Amino acid sequence: MILEIAAAIWFIWIAIYDFRFKLIRNIDLVIAIVFCAIYLDTNWRLGLANLGIYGLLNLLIKGKIGSGDIKLAPIIALPISTFFELLNALSISWISGGLYALIRGGGAIAFAPFMIFGTYLAKIL
Repeated sequence: MILEIAAAIWFIWIAIYDFRFKLIRNIDLVIAIVFCAIYLDTNWRLGLANLGIYGLLNLLIKGKIGSGDIKLAPIIALPISTFFELLNALSISWISGGLYALIRGGGAIAFAPFMIFGTYLAKIL
């Protein structure tokens, strides 16, 4: 339970850092992997599926997704237990990120906070 909370707090730290600087540091991703690997019954297949989805999207929209978001994709899918939850997390992430981008106006946005929000909301629902 304590490691679960620590992982959630670490994901919140990644979201805050990405929101402020539009950067996801590799050391933060490594620490997130360690937290998730320790406490979770890690589902690496869902992580690889999420990586494949984000990689394909990156190819289709010609590199508009940041590399940090693509590196975060398999890690953020580790707390998820089913493919249905993964699809819900993706839907929530893209809808909330899209609404934020429309409200904010043009330009690049930090997408990690929406990925993390979508994952944990899908897990709760």
